[in-house]
Amino acid sequence: MTTLEQRIEGLERRLQLFEDVEAIRRLRVRYAEACDTGFDAGTILVLFTDDGVWDAGEFGRFVGEEMRPYWEETARMTRAAVHYMVNHVVDVGPNGTDATGRCYLLATADRDGTAYWMAVRYEDRYRKVAGRWLFSEMKLLPVFMTPFDETWSLGPTAG
Repeated sequence: MTTLEQRIEGLERRLQLFEDVEAIRRLRVRYAEACDTGFDAGTILVLFTDDGVWDAGEFGRFVGEEMRPYWEETARMTRAAVHYMVNHVVDVGPNGTDATGRCYLLATADRDGTAYWMAVRYEDRYRKVAGRWLFSEMKLLPVFMTPFDETWSLGPTAG
């Protein structure tokens, strides 16, 4: 292989990496949009692999179709939500089909008539299936969830 061919191959790998990272970031945005437009279970489930995990600690851990009742209940009790996703970092694995990521959420929501502030750290795993990036695991690490009219003071052991 010539030096030019090697350089072209290296550029193609780098370009694929950038495309993969952008596709994963868009996946995260599609998830936020699905939550903010009514928590439709079908819309959210197609963002996960068939064996995908949604793990929110005390709020529950669900695999695949087990998520559907959770999202349906969330849709019933949540009149409005706005997810602000920030600081999304993505690391694509050397095989090009697995990746990890992390980001933060600051959100507002109206759940059963009570307005809430919430902050969450997400730790994700992604898998490329048939050329499309999906969540294989989404882990939520809540920082706080508090009614709008109360403080979110975290104290010395928070986070």
